[in-house]
Amino acid sequence: MIRSALLSLALAMPLRAEPMLSIDITEAAGEDFGAAMAVALEAGAQATSLSLYWDDLEPDGPGYAPAFDWPAIANTVYPKQGLSLTLTFSVIDTLADRRRADLKGLTWDDPRVMSAFTAHLAEVLGRLGDTDLRAIAIGNEVDGLLQTPTEIAAFARFLAAARSELERMRPGVPVGTKLTFAALTRQAERWQPVLAESTALMVTYYPLDAGFAARGPDVVASDLAKLEIVAQDLPIYLLETGYPSAGCRASEADQAAFLRNLLAASTATPRIALVSLTWLSDMAPEEAVSLARYYGLTDPCFTAYLGSIGLRRADGRAKPALEFLLER
Repeated sequence: MIRSALLSLALAMPLRAEPMLSIDITEAAGEDFGAAMAVALEAGAQATSLSLYWDDLEPDGPGYAPAFDWPAIANTVYPKQGLSLTLTFSVIDTLADRRRADLKGLTWDDPRVMSAFTAHLAEVLGRLGDTDLRAIAIGNEVDGLLQTPTEIAAFARFLAAARSELERMRPGVPVGTKLTFAALTRQAERWQPVLAESTALMVTYYPLDAGFAARGPDVVASDLAKLEIVAQDLPIYLLETGYPSAGCRASEADQAAFLRNLLAASTATPRIALVSLTWLSDMAPEEAVSLARYYGLTDPCFTAYLGSIGLRRADGRAKPALEFLLER
């Protein structure tokens, strides 16, 4: 009797909806952005992402003067398409300090840095008034640059000041810092000062081994369980996640299997609020080589990973991963 009652209760309970799906929209060769965006929407994208670099938006020192006003452009495009936005202020971009030139060399908690960034936040968010923001990350994979407890503590204070301003400007929008999966699961204690100043755990997740070869697509559920332990009571935002389809121990079939496993495991993990797929289209080989150099790497496995994590090929042909999204 008890077992049948429990079964009836379980069957009556609604299944958890999938986390919000975001797709980083990149064009195929010869394609305009509108056409690429249409593909992402057809594949189920509810959001997309925008990464901003302080030294691009303020290239000549104090004063907002970008060559392209990406926040204003995003505000014109995405609300009309019903797309929400995850926003990353890439003040650190993995290995690069992307503060404007006059602030580099100062500690992150220097009042001049925090005051300048507060003004920068106001400039950017003032241009996104119509955009539904789902998450704001301060820094991208900051564990690539910050090395010492002193640096991490200073950055945590910088994050706290930024979060305080953002809570006033955009109340209710989760704020955190993008960290790599490896940093969060292997050095969780080291990053507690940053997590303590965050309202969400924000992570980049690419299942690769130390040599940039793909791990099996069946590792997803156990990996997400590790993130749950680190997150404790914080919601989890997978702000970048992807799997190569070529190169070292990778295939298009494994990429599709990874995506199926990712969406299933994310749905089964209530703490996960958003999954952002990186990215829609493969880049051309020369672009992958150039991006690898930006990261200071020439490893062929790394370059192959960068060049094949798209859901479709560089010429726009769908891979099995995109076909899965389109058909489900």
